[in-house]
Amino acid sequence: MKTFSGSYVIDKNAILNKTYRLLCLFFANKEIARRSDPDDPEAPLKALERRFFEGEVSRLLIEIAVAIRVLDDQMKRLHKADEARKIYEKHLAKVDKYQFGLFDDLKLNLRKTCNKIIHSDVMEPHTKEGWEPHEFDSEALYGDGDQSINWEHLNGYVRLAGRERKEEWYVLLDVEVFVTAVYEICSD
Repeated sequence: MKTFSGSYVIDKNAILNKTYRLLCLFFANKEIARRSDPDDPEAPLKALERRFFEGEVSRLLIEIAVAIRVLDDQMKRLHKADEARKIYEKHLAKVDKYQFGLFDDLKLNLRKTCNKIIHSDVMEPHTKEGWEPHEFDSEALYGDGDQSINWEHLNGYVRLAGRERKEEWYVLLDVEVFVTAVYEICSD
């Protein structure tokens, strides 16, 4: 008869796959915005993104953060001499030095970042103006004139906010840094 370990099995490849999809959603937004008429809210590519982006990003952020937290808990329960724990702690020491948030006054490490994702009451992606010519701006696109179409795309930051012990907190999460940290932790 098969015996079970008695704890959650964390599939690092599944976490990495979710992390890749999260990154793709943010990177794809720029191209979708560049190829969609900024004055047409029903443009098909933009409409598809509007329908699925927020739900997909919310789900992926939470699933990744929960999986990393469970993995962290499991690694910390291993004996200090365990090779898996040593490797994990080596990677964790590196990623805990990353700047997870813009204007980070909370001194975030990976675990704290995951906690902020899980407990946030707000998930608001930030935008910036596109500097390349828009697909519909043919004169600027082919170098025959100045850019005449202003357009926006996501800049890779997500505002998270919540309360901890009656104190409000805010984080402007750098999605690319978060993805890089998760990759470092899960890619051994």
